[in-house]
Amino acid sequence: MNCYLTDFGLAKSVATGSRLTRTGEALGTPAYMSPEQARGEVSSLGPATDVWSLGCVLYEMLAGESPFDGETTAAVVAHVLLSEPPRIRRLRADVPGSVEEITRVCLSKRVRGRTPGAAALRDDLDRALRGERPQARLARTWPPKAAVTGVVAVLAGSLLAWSAATGRPPGSGGTAAVADPPAAPTEFERLASRARALKETDPRHAAELLRRALALEPSRHDARLERGLLLWAVGDGGSARTEWLLVPAGVREAPRARLYVGLAAVFGGRLEEGRAPLEEVSNEPGQVGRLARATLATASSDWDGARDALRGADGWEAAVLRGVVEAQSPGGDRSLAEREYGAALGVGIPFAWVFNNRGVQRLQRRDLEGATLDFSEALRLDPGPATTWRNRAEARFQFGDIAGALSDAGEALGRDPGHAPAWLTRALTRQRAGDLEGAIADYSEVLRLDPETAGAWLNRGIARQGSGDLAGAIEDMDEAIRLDPQDANSWSDRGGARDLRGDLAGAVGDLDEAIRLDPRLAIAWFNRAHARHRRGDRSGAISDYDESLRLEPRYAPAWANRAVARMEVGDLAGAISDCHEAVRLGPESPEAFLNRARMLRERGEIPEAVADLERALQLAPPGWRHAASCEELLAQLRPAAKGGK
Repeated sequence: MNCYLTDFGLAKSVATGSRLTRTGEALGTPAYMSPEQARGEVSSLGPATDVWSLGCVLYEMLAGESPFDGETTAAVVAHVLLSEPPRIRRLRADVPGSVEEITRVCLSKRVRGRTPGAAALRDDLDRALRGERPQARLARTWPPKAAVTGVVAVLAGSLLAWSAATGRPPGSGGTAAVADPPAAPTEFERLASRARALKETDPRHAAELLRRALALEPSRHDARLERGLLLWAVGDGGSARTEWLLVPAGVREAPRARLYVGLAAVFGGRLEEGRAPLEEVSNEPGQVGRLARATLATASSDWDGARDALRGADGWEAAVLRGVVEAQSPGGDRSLAEREYGAALGVGIPFAWVFNNRGVQRLQRRDLEGATLDFSEALRLDPGPATTWRNRAEARFQFGDIAGALSDAGEALGRDPGHAPAWLTRALTRQRAGDLEGAIADYSEVLRLDPETAGAWLNRGIARQGSGDLAGAIEDMDEAIRLDPQDANSWSDRGGARDLRGDLAGAVGDLDEAIRLDPRLAIAWFNRAHARHRRGDRSGAISDYDESLRLEPRYAPAWANRAVARMEVGDLAGAISDCHEAVRLGPESPEAFLNRARMLRERGEIPEAVADLERALQLAPPGWRHAASCEELLAQLRPAAKGGK
């Protein structure tokens, strides 16, 4: 059959004229039309669409017939959408299994399941002709659409080379199919095929299917490599290592097996266990050697060396390593790390630990929804690590999901009672929920496990202050400052606690230091204003309140406190203006209404003052400490308000 190939939507058989685009139909030859084209998903069209069409051409050149055929256009489209083509090796038994696999990947119904681009397909075919394992389907990203142009010549050249080696012309499969009965799939092939279909959604089950397949054909080391990856993906690194170590030296899969042993050990924090296998293959030519050298450099924090080793490397392994380098190196590109982890997850095996790593990057840039989804997927695949439970607890805490954060932190502690970060996250969550006693207990456990955690000392001090233990609060804050004397927050919080305890000189001294360390810390300016106000330095207090509000204009207590200071220096109009802003920002604060009522009384606006006092009492919680003074003032003003009416 002679063909002139011009475009995958317009390929014409000179002999029959079949498969032409039909008048009035969607552009594209039905037999070469991808599922996304057949469904009319314009937004999904891209390089993957052309790879599908290349796969159809490759299939027909090998098997001598179209992968999808039918009497009508509708029948062809139905086969494209719903059917798998007959296996090439059942039509032509001498086609190498690797070539059949390349074709199968090109014809994946899922866009992301296909070989990533024409160049990768060419490289896969070249590897297959050299007897090597195809790798292109593991590439990280789709190339530009233009990369497809011209690959057909390369594809044809590769097939002709194979034809010359075998003595069989491309497209001669029809005769072979008549001469030789189709080969039924073996039990190994059946199990391996089921495993491939399940590896993205249920890698644990896929690994079990490959175990059964390998029991039938233990020399299939490609399947052994894959099974090890699936086990590693779900957190069973020990079994993965055992699987890879069963690959004997001397076979072509051996270097990659040793690479995986080393990678899993290093990423699992067991550098010494991983060093020997990595050094063993570090001088291998090509990808394996580069990846081994990059992993050794990463383990030694030689970030530049790792980047150099990864230059030109592709595949999911390189993507993960780039992610680790950018995530952990000082000044690394965190957004690039997130993208590289995402690329690694695009290979078809959902590694739980890669989802966790990407979730950490998302959490750091406060993509809380994305982080929570990543941590949830990691836990679906591998519910074992306490770290992942704690990470999701942290994301939920920052999102405001207090119940979820408490549940996840508890789960982490149930799995690892010595996991100090989980105690810290639960303590913070309890503190936000108002459970100060529980928070103090959790902070104490953090400090028992790691007494050098300055943040735990500071936060326990804040919780103690909230519970009325000012002496204990100041002691904890003393320790926080001793451990981290450059933390402005610790100085500011201790200054606030000293203010409440009556040590106004000590408070102002601490707050001076906080402002020196971080002049943009609004709460330090507010706390110093409060201490100065209590010492009688009203002008200094107003100046500090001004700076606090410049830095944080939505902080209602600063407006309310500046209003009091302004009233005391005779600026009644400024005081009332500040009170209006305090009420606007804090409409649920009874103190804001009480303060404004007092100032409105001074200006003679009695009915308005009465309305504010009544509103303050409506908002007041049980046991409000200003309730008595509010009721007393209201009793004084009500007769005047009625007389005014």
